[in-house]
Amino acid sequence: MVDGANNPSGRKTVKIGVVAPLSGKGAKLGLEMAQAVELAIEDANASRDGPDIVFELVRCDDKGDESEGNRVATALIEDNDVLGVVGHYNSNVTLAVAQTYCDASMPLVSPIVSNPRLTEQGWSNVFRFTNRDDETASAIADHLSGQLKKRRAVVVKTDTVYGQSMSEEFVRAFEKIGGTAVREYVVEEGTTEFGSIVGSFPENIDLVFYGGTFEGAPLLKAMRAAGLQHLLATGDGCWDVWNFLEPTGEVAERGEGVLVLSACPEIGMVAGSSEFASRYADRFGPVGNYAVNCYDAATVLIEAIVAAVASENAPTRRSVLSALQKTQHQGIAYPAPVKWDGKQDNVAALTALHVADAGQFRQVAMAARPTRLPGLEDIHNANGPFAP
Repeated sequence: MVDGANNPSGRKTVKIGVVAPLSGKGAKLGLEMAQAVELAIEDANASRDGPDIVFELVRCDDKGDESEGNRVATALIEDNDVLGVVGHYNSNVTLAVAQTYCDASMPLVSPIVSNPRLTEQGWSNVFRFTNRDDETASAIADHLSGQLKKRRAVVVKTDTVYGQSMSEEFVRAFEKIGGTAVREYVVEEGTTEFGSIVGSFPENIDLVFYGGTFEGAPLLKAMRAAGLQHLLATGDGCWDVWNFLEPTGEVAERGEGVLVLSACPEIGMVAGSSEFASRYADRFGPVGNYAVNCYDAATVLIEAIVAAVASENAPTRRSVLSALQKTQHQGIAYPAPVKWDGKQDNVAALTALHVADAGQFRQVAMAARPTRLPGLEDIHNANGPFAP
């Protein structure tokens, strides 16, 4: 379970947990998350600027399952050397375990989970690094309506916590600005055959919105096989090289193509992100998803632990929480420094939109959160909420 190096130097060992699906269909995504955290810990241990401590990584596989998530959360809590956790990957798992961590005052930095409920429950130990479904949905709805003049959408969503949240927030935002969700379809997670659903789409639509993850690729293929050339817009569950871009191939560029949102800019848009991606690729292979978010989330937690150690030689989880609430950090995921709002959402988080181009995602627009951070007002003011 422990993935850290030995500590022969006598420096105090502090453990950080990272929990994600390291096996099963989400393994590539979970492994990228764990590997990014591993790099952050290695960087912290290579630095001699802080207190005389060494960080040790504890990697846990929750298999994307709620009961397994609770099991590994309990194991981390029972290890008194663990002062914080980066995780989990899936919305349903994170929502299921957050109270368990909260009861133990365990700091939990969530680099990816976007369900609004995560920071609406009053869990004082939970910090969301990424953006929220309600804000990303509003941003993509604004772009579809304002820039692309889309008015009538079919919505396909999976029966997962993420799929339901992303789609419901999109419908709410789209209808608020005058769009119409003509029909909604709910499919089981793991569905691969979409021919009958696509065949029943109403004729008078100009858009298909998909909320889910791995089912996006077969949905798009079924649309194009049936001769439907409509734009497929998706949540960030499809901002995934391995499970969306690679399986769809050139199909993603046919017809009106795809519009895929993400909760961070593409690599190269923020200082330091290209260098990180190159270093990550040399070690593990190309970045496919949210590695920069995971690296930054771990770094923020590390900085809070360092601050807690500096203020009291034997820090507790509570003292790390206190330091984390005050932490501000300029990372590589967002143009503005990480800073928490009253719900402990990251005010630096934003929404980016991407198309498929020559087998890669290419960013076409970006919007800051409605908080209008200093230095990001120009994004709002250039062309409405979005600017290229």
